[in-house]
Amino acid sequence: MPLHLFLAHADTQEPVLSGGLPQDAVDAPPRPEARSRRPTHLAERSGLPDALPAQRWGLVVPRGDAGRRLVDRIAPLLDKRREDQHAQVKIYEVEPGMDAEAANRWIGQDYRDEVGRQLADLPRYLLILGGPDLVSWELQQMLGGEAFVGRLAFTDERGDVDEQAYEAYVAKLLRWERQGEEELARGASAILYTARDGTGAIAEGHEHLMKPLRSAAEALRRKGRFPAADLVEIGGGEGRFSDDDLLDHAHDLLARAERAEAGLLFSMSHGLGLPASGRWTSPEEQRRLQGAMKISRSNDRIAAKDLRGRKFLPGGLWLFFACFGGGAPARSAYLPWLEQLAALGLHDGHARTVLSALPREGERPFVAALPQQALASPDGPLGVIGHVDLSWTWSFQDGIATAGGGAPRPRHERFQEALRSAVNGHRFGVVHHEIASFFGEIDRNLTAMYEKDAASPGGADDGARRARRADLWMQRQDLSAYVL
Repeated sequence: MPLHLFLAHADTQEPVLSGGLPQDAVDAPPRPEARSRRPTHLAERSGLPDALPAQRWGLVVPRGDAGRRLVDRIAPLLDKRREDQHAQVKIYEVEPGMDAEAANRWIGQDYRDEVGRQLADLPRYLLILGGPDLVSWELQQMLGGEAFVGRLAFTDERGDVDEQAYEAYVAKLLRWERQGEEELARGASAILYTARDGTGAIAEGHEHLMKPLRSAAEALRRKGRFPAADLVEIGGGEGRFSDDDLLDHAHDLLARAERAEAGLLFSMSHGLGLPASGRWTSPEEQRRLQGAMKISRSNDRIAAKDLRGRKFLPGGLWLFFACFGGGAPARSAYLPWLEQLAALGLHDGHARTVLSALPREGERPFVAALPQQALASPDGPLGVIGHVDLSWTWSFQDGIATAGGGAPRPRHERFQEALRSAVNGHRFGVVHHEIASFFGEIDRNLTAMYEKDAASPGGADDGARRARRADLWMQRQDLSAYVL
């Protein structure tokens, strides 16, 4: 079973890796950076996860004037959360550029010291203010094992802070809270959209994620456990679709999303990446287009400008499955592996093709323009869950099942529970945690394998064990990059 990638060139919209990588490309992945062993639950086990008085809410902001200005922009939300939880809001100030090691050290020290090491007093809902150049993606990912974490980050095409967008989002959020958006979510529409562009990645995604998700949701609806008013699939069915069909699907998506108040959208597509020419015309073009949604084999896309002034999933939640759909990192988690393949001359052409699409030394990490525009719009969603690295088929498949030639084993439950939490009206941090919890499970299994190998350096390392380790490594890297 090849490894497929959900990334297309921004100029030609051709897949960056049209045929995928063979499975043996990950036979000897590099050991991942040391990370905290994420728990699959939160420390406050007795409190209801949606209850702010029990779980509490806090802020993580850049240290200094930049952080203070952002806090000022969301002052009405601070007042509301203070009232919701009957307590002051804790505000944590952090340094920029934390890697995984520094993030874990901060969590183990500063985060817990702030409450005198009393875990029951930790704020479990944490809102990060500012882009990943101010508060790193790594800190957000590491905090995902400790808390329900989301981020607000609004910038213009130059990367400068857009303070008015913060104010607009807060006004929208508080307006929906006054309407009782959690109750509205129960009984709202759920939309599953696949951009069926004929590529191998999308074919695998439709067969092994989107179809099982729909079947599972329909079964749960019959039991009263998936309380969406309706469940709509766009881009389903069998056969090959023309570009005209795909444009019709995209127009249908936009029309339905306009009416889906407090609804749920799960979309699967390629995200746009580095042009085939090998360079962006400017950093502004990169910020404008990277991570935008490819919708056909032609030059058709949904980018930030296409949502400007449009009602799109008002008050809802969008789970956006695509490479760089959530943003771009300073350094891809896949860089050491791809460099290793290229250095060894293994799958060299494919490895170098993907390497060329990764962030380059010195580039600033950023939140993608498409989710920024959706969140800043007064008639847009309240949350977006997206991917901030290369997104592969491994996040929803168990590659080991095909080692003997059998069919891939779907792992759609990783996303199924997130969808179910959303339509049941849970807070978005809880929805995201459904995905993050699977990262913790995989990370523990992979760590146990590495520890066993270290304890028995001369032990057997047969093909099946190498394949299992590689499978876990790919799943780990992929799932860790989903952020709210």
